[in-house]
Amino acid sequence: MFRRRRPGDAGGGSGHDDRTVGLTRSVVESAAWWAALYVIYLGIISTVSVTELVVGAAAAAFGATAAVATRRTLLPDLAVARPRLRVLLLLPPQILRDCVLLLRPARRGRFAEVSPPSHRDGVLTLLLSVSPGAYVIQVSPDRETIRVHRAEDRPSRLERELTSC
Repeated sequence: MFRRRRPGDAGGGSGHDDRTVGLTRSVVESAAWWAALYVIYLGIISTVSVTELVVGAAAAAFGATAAVATRRTLLPDLAVARPRLRVLLLLPPQILRDCVLLLRPARRGRFAEVSPPSHRDGVLTLLLSVSPGAYVIQVSPDRETIRVHRAEDRPSRLERELTSC
């Protein structure tokens, strides 16, 4: 009711500027990466000692820094189009199909150019590369086309669904 107004808060908004939100997001992202990597490290060590705990914390900090830097490079504004549920349902059968396909002898595969529906979608390149039958080898600098290597001559159902999202 009697809320104190901050400078720049004339419209009654939250009063947070973009730098504060960005800093908070970076801190939360770094902490989440660090915690996840530290838990994984603790899960694989055989003895728990002070040295192992310190080494694990330092390694997790290094890994978290690398993860945040990589995410900022590949997905600078986190504006990622979410895959449809249909894509996620097509993924397991596509992986199985590609595994069977790749067990056949003398598979060479083909290169193809794919036009992504969004120019800022890193999830598309990730999902195109998850299945063993296709992987992204290059994204054009203007992000207009993606070069893909396929095990087959034609695009899979998963690739068709991804490029139509």
